[in-house]
Amino acid sequence: MRIFPPIAALLLGIATGCSNPRPVHLTRLSGWTVRPDDPTADVSKLTLTPMNPGWHVATGPVHAIFFKPEMAASGNFTTTLDTYFFGPPGSDPEGYGVIVGGRDLSGPSQAYVYFVVADNGTYLLKRRSGNRVSTVVDWTPSSAIRTVPAGDSGNVENVLSVHATPDSVEFAVNGTPVTTRPRSELVVDGVVGFRVNHSLSVHIAGITVASDE
Repeated sequence: MRIFPPIAALLLGIATGCSNPRPVHLTRLSGWTVRPDDPTADVSKLTLTPMNPGWHVATGPVHAIFFKPEMAASGNFTTTLDTYFFGPPGSDPEGYGVIVGGRDLSGPSQAYVYFVVADNGTYLLKRRSGNRVSTVVDWTPSSAIRTVPAGDSGNVENVLSVHATPDSVEFAVNGTPVTTRPRSELVVDGVVGFRVNHSLSVHIAGITVASDE
């Protein structure tokens, strides 16, 4: 089994011993890239603050994906993203979650599959090819998704995973499968990363890729 170390471990040297961490632009971290949905978006509005473990993302007005080109998966694999949602709580379905199958992510023919959850207790599965985005599973409620209770100022942990086998791809939240699609329907071999939509505050505690072969 081949396992990529959690991002928390990769960034431990940045976060440890920093009593007053300052926001860092993601592209300043070794090898990591941020790509907004809108190529004209001002990514300076997005902040990344190292926190132990991992880091905290505040997207402001920017919808974006975050990836490291060498972090990729193929064949039979499991990708796991550990997140903490900080807000804002509410009913609007603004998603955060994992991307798989990334190809040409810095170019005009970008393609990937994304699996995200929202604080209204729903999940969404989509695929992007260039400028075209198509829905595989529209916003669907699931009791597996943890949400911030009304009036609560705390945060909730949601662990998203994608498990690819020769015949199917299973998408799960907190260990509970929420949908399974035929492997032939989705291209999931490629770069792995995460996605955070606009106006969200999310802590990324870690991301791992394990080969099941």
